[in-house]
Amino acid sequence: SMILGIGCDLCDITRVEKLITNQGEKFLSKIFLPSERIRLQDRTPISSGFAKVFAAKEALIKALGESEGISWHDIEVTKNSFGRPEYVLRNKAHATAQRIAGGDYQLHLSLSDELPYAMAYAIFCKPD
Repeated sequence: SMILGIGCDLCDITRVEKLITNQGEKFLSKIFLPSERIRLQDRTPISSGFAKVFAAKEALIKALGESEGISWHDIEVTKNSFGRPEYVLRNKAHATAQRIAGGDYQLHLSLSDELPYAMAYAIFCKPD
């Protein structure tokens, strides 16, 4: 496949923890989908999972190279049956990826964390 864009993001886990503590529902509902929140709320520490997903969304926007009209909720971070993180794009994010790729596209995501940082690396490709 041909790489159309890459993006990486580093996120301070303690900053996310403070946002969850101080803003709670306002922050969580703005950034994360209900499906992501259900999956992440059982993690310990809770903030590291949210920080990785937040970094993943930022990294995807960097890989696309544009963010115009894309909502945080247009980018879902899921896990496949093997526990590997994956993206599901909807609405404006999906339309933007399709337009840039000229049709089908592929996304790859790698996540890592080591307190106090969470990191995400995204690759945006056009399939062969």
